[in-house]
Amino acid sequence: MNIPIINQISLTLALQLVYFTFYYKSAFWIAKLIGRRVCPVCFAVGSTWLTLLIIDSLNIFLINKNLIAILLAQSVVGVSYLIEEFIIVHNVKISDYILKFGIIIYGTFAVSLFAFVNYSLGLLLFSPIIIFGFYALTPNDHNKGLKGILSFIKLGKQRL
Repeated sequence: MNIPIINQISLTLALQLVYFTFYYKSAFWIAKLIGRRVCPVCFAVGSTWLTLLIIDSLNIFLINKNLIAILLAQSVVGVSYLIEEFIIVHNVKISDYILKFGIIIYGTFAVSLFAFVNYSLGLLLFSPIIIFGFYALTPNDHNKGLKGILSFIKLGKQRL
């Protein structure tokens, strides 16, 4: 179903507000679960574009790809801001300006392909941004992360 762009924008803003509120209130719990610091703004933007992609892919509503591209670009900028943390935590010896610029250039390329050339190829090329963004988040505990998620799942199964 096609809905007017103003309604798509309103949906986007409402999703961002709901997700931000959720992540702001539950950041500590989520950080404990995934073993990494949680940025409520980053997670809200990412959850919003992911939700819009799902809504569009399932043909619930047709979502304007440029609206999703704006959100993807916001994520690129957000990931570029994580570079300083990444350099400190992982003791990287490359200039933060070079890494930030590299993320911005690569992200611009991926998002532009998504918006103007090929939706699927753009998303595929965007995936390293997501992976790097998660990896760049400051770890809470080096023994958590995937192990923390797996232990959480085991705990849930034991309760059943």
